[in-house]
Amino acid sequence: MVVKVKKTGILLMLLVLVGFASACLGSDSNTSSQTSTESPKYVDVNGTKIYLDQIHFYMYGAKTCPHCRNMKTQIPSVYGGEDALTYYELIDNETNMELFRQLNQLTGITGGVPAIAIVYNDSLQAIFEGEFKVNATPEIIATAMKENGGVIMVVQGQIYLLPRNDPRYSALIDALRTIFVEHRGVDVQSVLEKLKSNSTG
Repeated sequence: MVVKVKKTGILLMLLVLVGFASACLGSDSNTSSQTSTESPKYVDVNGTKIYLDQIHFYMYGAKTCPHCRNMKTQIPSVYGGEDALTYYELIDNETNMELFRQLNQLTGITGGVPAIAIVYNDSLQAIFEGEFKVNATPEIIATAMKENGGVIMVVQGQIYLLPRNDPRYSALIDALRTIFVEHRGVDVQSVLEKLKSNSTG
């Protein structure tokens, strides 16, 4: 079940500029590497400093998926090596498949991989179903922070903002962080019931 929340024009503009490709439907995306020989410690995005060593990616993927292989290569090449990415293989791994099923129930990701979470300073900032331009990550994080610290979610070609300061979505955001960062299961029904019970209609 996809959670419907308000889309914002800023997010739409940002993500059109970022240019993401939906998993297994879009063409291969090319991301340019940084031109400087020495990587900067931070990127200034309209006055917001995004420290590159505080960015981490979590990805559910399949070794047979060319989009997953592309992102597994791009993320470490742009963000300082293998330590920038935690990868969960779905093929022949029942634990990862179960967590991916829970992710599907909470977000509507329907099997499109890669499914990627961007975490900044240990806080979930964005979730993408499919590829996106990795170099745009600081802009994605800065946009999420600007939007009241919300979590950007791109699923099935739709862009959502999960407002962190809205009690209806705090349980959902916590559950998504648990699935990606802590690599643990959650009580999906409980999260969905909280969304319904806290809804103002």
